[in-house]
Amino acid sequence: MADNTILLFRCLNPECGQLIKLHRPAKTGVYPVTCPYCKTLKKLNLKGLDAFGDQKPADPVPDNSANPAIDLKRDFLVGETYKFQCPHCESQEIGLKSEKTGHKEFACPRCKGKIIADVRGKTHIVDLGTSSLQLIKGKLVLLRKGWLNKDYPLGVGRHTVGRYDESEMSDISVKNDNSMSRRSVRIDVDQTPKGYMFKLTVLKATNPVLHNNVPLSQGESVSLNFGDSIILGRTRFRFDRDK
Repeated sequence: MADNTILLFRCLNPECGQLIKLHRPAKTGVYPVTCPYCKTLKKLNLKGLDAFGDQKPADPVPDNSANPAIDLKRDFLVGETYKFQCPHCESQEIGLKSEKTGHKEFACPRCKGKIIADVRGKTHIVDLGTSSLQLIKGKLVLLRKGWLNKDYPLGVGRHTVGRYDESEMSDISVKNDNSMSRRSVRIDVDQTPKGYMFKLTVLKATNPVLHNNVPLSQGESVSLNFGDSIILGRTRFRFDRDK
């Protein structure tokens, strides 16, 4: 026996065309429908359960619009398509695809519950060729006013940099800058027979991370050369030779 409580149809946006699944309304009429994939809103004439005689109406859908937003707390990558059940009503399948990084907030098309997702950039694979080799060791210089700059030598291995926090200490911890993440970036130092290689990888990009004034997304990596500028929150570093 066919399940008349479910409606299946293609999104009317020609650039999308995704298959949409909805619970059939109790009464026939015109309803606003938002595509969960491309967010296109259309008013559609939907045949209700009343058109099927003694078909029992579906359970009423709770309105979760006033409930606190639920953070999905998982990784979403730019350009990838994801499907998941609404964490509020647990009955509506939702699609997510974003071409931009950042903090996304949207609502379930069925129960109107608010959902939060963080979309990050794909990890950028860095070509650490001979052009990135340095013949001497390097250091981070914390730039301050006057002559108060502070040097952090970068030996072979991994070095995390972030805001000072006793509960989650970074190798290089900076006080008095709440705009910096507690574990903002990681610097990997490798030694080869021809020299040293330095690679910076963004661990957390909720707050600004700039390399030579170019913003980096979470997961992105860049090779470092002497003289490079690194900005974490409001704090500025310079990558220099360690004499």
